[in-house]
Amino acid sequence: MKNWNFKETNWNAFNSLKDAYLRLLAQKNDGFHADMLFGAIPYLMETDGCPAGFFTLQDGWDGGKMLTGFYLEKAYTPSAQDLFSRIMAEFNVTAALVASNDALFVALAFEKMNALGTSFVMQAYNFTFGLPARPAEFGPECLVPVQSSEYEKMNKLTDGQWNGCFDNPAFRYFALKKDGETLGYGSIFPVLGDETRMDIGNFTLPQHRRKGVGRSLLINLAQIVLNKGKTPVAGCWYGNKESIPTIKSSGFLPETRLFYIKFI
Repeated sequence: MKNWNFKETNWNAFNSLKDAYLRLLAQKNDGFHADMLFGAIPYLMETDGCPAGFFTLQDGWDGGKMLTGFYLEKAYTPSAQDLFSRIMAEFNVTAALVASNDALFVALAFEKMNALGTSFVMQAYNFTFGLPARPAEFGPECLVPVQSSEYEKMNKLTDGQWNGCFDNPAFRYFALKKDGETLGYGSIFPVLGDETRMDIGNFTLPQHRRKGVGRSLLINLAQIVLNKGKTPVAGCWYGNKESIPTIKSSGFLPETRLFYIKFI
């Protein structure tokens, strides 16, 4: 094996590697995956002084460290298995969060999982916008921007869904209203690390569920994103059986998944 070094760094130090990785993924994943990847600590993998790839680490959900990204330039993939094992040993890696469209990372993580006799769980769906099954029940005229003075009320009514996000100026929030009554809330924000995509979130107030409010938020917000020349994306936890049909009927396609793989 060649002389490999791992060096903690920042994303600006190897933008070309990051861009190559995003092209490999075809840029279909949602904001949660991007946050877990680009919000983690990046390490540069070098061989004989040449940048060859990167991996990303953050504190694991069950202790130890969690790998959220692993990328090698194609010429160096013969070293991938050895590097993966070395990273696990040197950095106390106990789990990995892997996107299904990240072929190399999936293969390495599942091989290690199989060798150790451990397990994985389906974590989340990633959706990309297509065509709605039918028009929105509530049109764009029902969509109203939320002012900062309303954030506290919105946070309370949505069970804190956007808790910690209100100080981020990149987020835009909207209320869906009919005859002066608020039916639900939604948001759009740029996906971290990729300016071509914007993530969409929504919350229907309990008393207005099963009326098409969630669909209307998703469809109308997706159109705002499309008008900006961006790609709308969305995510949903795998176990959220109520939201998944709503997202699909809004025109979002479940193109990729996130796997949570345990190594111990």
